[in-house]
Amino acid sequence: MLESVLDEIPQLGQVRRNALLERFGSVAAIRKAGREEIAATPGIGSKIAEVISNYLDQIGTQKVDVQTGEITRD
Repeated sequence: MLESVLDEIPQLGQVRRNALLERFGSVAAIRKAGREEIAATPGIGSKIAEVISNYLDQIGTQKVDVQTGEITRD
């Protein structure tokens, strides 16, 4: 099983991760989306969209393949 940066975001369980990936298709697309777009995903809402956006902004591109969202190991 591949690890994703989404696995590390607080309050983001499997159902929410699946909803985000179904809507956006990739972590790269989620990164490009605005908070309002993320919040419009079923099960997310504005508070969790803020958590997601802040987390993705905070980690930048460290340890993450920005195309796939997979966590890279050095």
